[in-house]
Amino acid sequence: VGENDKGLSFERLKDVSLSLHKPSRVPHAIGVCETAREMAKKYGADETLAARAGILHDVTKALNAKQQLLLAEKWNVDLTDFERANPQLLHAKTGAHSAKISRAAAAREIFGECEAVQSAIEWHTTGKPNMTKLEKIVYLADMIEPNRTYPGVEAIRAAAEKDLDEGVLLALERTIAHLQEEGFAVCEDSVRARAFLLSERKSS
Repeated sequence: VGENDKGLSFERLKDVSLSLHKPSRVPHAIGVCETAREMAKKYGADETLAARAGILHDVTKALNAKQQLLLAEKWNVDLTDFERANPQLLHAKTGAHSAKISRAAAAREIFGECEAVQSAIEWHTTGKPNMTKLEKIVYLADMIEPNRTYPGVEAIRAAAEKDLDEGVLLALERTIAHLQEEGFAVCEDSVRARAFLLSERKSS
């Protein structure tokens, strides 16, 4: 992995990305990639960008928390106190990064991906208010790809099949509820993303 990995064809990008995953995570990465591509086709987003974001979305997840923090420092990724205290979120930031708000650090620094791909990777775990169509697609693809088997996933898949925003909203609500039930901290970005979608629904 190095400078020669910028501007790769999709097939080469896929090979390089999957080589950086733990073997147990490879089916998930492929599942997100293919689901994102299908959803992009259905909802009129860029299928190529969806596939590239999907295959890269967890590219730094094999690293441990200390390694994630070192990468964040190396690439000048801005981290909140919440993210430092919850290192399971860091792969979204070290996987992605930009000027003021972190976008796809690895996607940018290693693979030279565009800002749309970087941003879709950055927000694929928590979501945020006013997401782009591509950001919503990668967020949902991560939640509903075929290897996901958690309680409630079928309802989210059904919602996503009918309406993109309905799928995202249900996924956010399920994630927030699950974290609260398990006693984990809930990321404020997810709460604000849910509130934004609810307010849009009321005003429409």
